[in-house]
Amino acid sequence: MLRCGVSVDGTWQRRGHSSLNGCVAVLSIDTGKVLDLEVMSKWCKNCNTSKSSGKSKHVKKHQCSCNHLGSAGSMESVGAYRLFERSRETRKLEYVEFYGDGDSKSHLTVKDIYGIDSVRKYECMGHIQKRVGSKLRILKTKEKGLGGKGKLSDSFIDKIQNYYGIAIRSNIGNLEEMQRAVIAAFLSLLFR
Repeated sequence: MLRCGVSVDGTWQRRGHSSLNGCVAVLSIDTGKVLDLEVMSKWCKNCNTSKSSGKSKHVKKHQCSCNHLGSAGSMESVGAYRLFERSRETRKLEYVEFYGDGDSKSHLTVKDIYGIDSVRKYECMGHIQKRVGSKLRILKTKEKGLGGKGKLSDSFIDKIQNYYGIAIRSNIGNLEEMQRAVIAAFLSLLFR
C-alpha cells in the first residue's frame, strides 16, 4: 500500500451553509492531480417531483441523487471520510498527510481512519497567509480610526499579507528565522 500526502477541500453550489449541492476533492501533493471526488447532494429531482405531485406510488425506480442528509456545513467532513475510506480499495493508497485549509472538522473525521492518529494534519501556507489579511480587514472595520489614508488601507493589508507569505515560505524548517522575517517585514512596512 502506497502512502501519500493529499490536499482536501470542499466547495458548495452557493456561499454559506445553505447549499443543497457540494463536492469534496482529494488532490495529490506530489502530482497536483485529482485523485478522487465525492459529489454530495441533499436533493433529488425525481423524488421531489413525486412528492409535490402526490404520485409517490407511480414513480419509476430511479437512482436517487440524494446522498447527504446532514447540513451543508457537514458535507466537507462527510465527503472527506468517504474519500479516505475508499482510498485503499479504489486507489491502493493511504492518504497519511492531510493538507487542509484550517477546517479541522474534516481532519478530525479521518485522523484515525487507518489506525490511531494515522493521518497527520498540515496547514496550507496560502490559507495561513489569507487569514492574516482577513483578520486585519476585520480589525480595521471593528476599530475606529485604523482605516483610511495613511493608515490600514486595503492595499497596505495586501502588502502585509504578501510579505508575511514570503517570510514564511523563505524560512521553512527554521522557526526562529521565520519569526524574525515576519517581524522584519512588518516593521519595514510600518516605518516606510
